[in-house]
Amino acid sequence: MTMVKHVAKNLILAWLKQHEVKARNTKVGVNFVYEGWNFLLWNDADDPLFFRLTLPGLFDVSDEDYAKALLACNTLNWNYKVVKASLYEYEEVGKRHASVWVCFEQMLDGAMADLEIVTHAISALIEAAEHFQSMME
Repeated sequence: MTMVKHVAKNLILAWLKQHEVKARNTKVGVNFVYEGWNFLLWNDADDPLFFRLTLPGLFDVSDEDYAKALLACNTLNWNYKVVKASLYEYEEVGKRHASVWVCFEQMLDGAMADLEIVTHAISALIEAAEHFQSMME
């Protein structure tokens, strides 16, 4: 595969190397911890120019705070241009769970992909995550 086929992944790996941050490859993408936050860059083999950096599992949602978490997600989605929050529902050991995930999504131009987009994405995600957490307090 050529470099063009791995634009988003190569971009994040270059940024991580520059900032001396260790990462690990997972089934779904590149995972790393930066400033105490757990990030995941999704691997999209069908669309390598699609840059989706996430803060997965930001907040575990209970039945009691489901509506409040949904409203907080809507607030983030309205106030942040390229950041979106969603409730991710999953089943584990026969029981349903939900958690909030916050994503930064951007289409990259392979010729113009710049490390600055990673810095911007991380900053935007942390700001949105902190805003979400303050709404849930």
